[in-house]
Amino acid sequence: MNALIKIISAVLLILNTASHANELTLTTEQGYALKASYYQSNQTSDRGVLLLHQCNYNRTMYNDIGQQLADKGIHALSLDFRGYGDSASGEFTPETFEALTKEERSVAWQALIAYWPNDVQLAYNYLKSKMSDKGIIGVIGASCGGSQAITLAENNPVSVIGFFSSGQSAENIARYQKALVDKPTLIIASEKDTGTFESAQKIFRSSTNISSKFIAYKGSAHGYPLLASDTQLASYMVSWLESQLVN
Repeated sequence: MNALIKIISAVLLILNTASHANELTLTTEQGYALKASYYQSNQTSDRGVLLLHQCNYNRTMYNDIGQQLADKGIHALSLDFRGYGDSASGEFTPETFEALTKEERSVAWQALIAYWPNDVQLAYNYLKSKMSDKGIIGVIGASCGGSQAITLAENNPVSVIGFFSSGQSAENIARYQKALVDKPTLIIASEKDTGTFESAQKIFRSSTNISSKFIAYKGSAHGYPLLASDTQLASYMVSWLESQLVN
């Protein structure tokens, strides 16, 4: 669980990418404050993308992608998961986890992630409210965010899904195979990010949509570092999303 503490502590990292996002507070029914960045399209748009970060970063990893989407006429929203970034408060903070025993941390972690599907749903609902009834939404999940993307897409009319360095369990791959294989799917993974890469291959082989893409990188970089090392990746992701978010 030491790795868990390191992961949770790392979410306080502030990335330097410039952004013109509107900062939002989305309040749950229980009164918990979730922070998000909303990149509003500069034109009337019925397209949107929900951006879910990996668990050793926060929502700012998507600053560039969110702004590029907005510039393309696509609304984008990046959410800080409960317990991460600016959504860390109360019992869900790095300091709180640090004070727990190993066994207590495991229990607390499970309690934390149990909230995430409803939190993500709240963010989706906000994004949906910015469009007409004909609005279409895609979701990108990085690393741990990928499982949340699956849950959201199972329960909502999500049109496009992406797995960004997001290794999935056999159970989650089966969920994708059962309900989501027909959706355009963007899959990104590094060859030496072994478990993630193997999962990515299984998801790509399962996809039945002709527009699904698998981007493979050499090395072991996981998630955000790929955006930092390949300056064209963000633009490619945006272009692919733009091409697939069609009625």
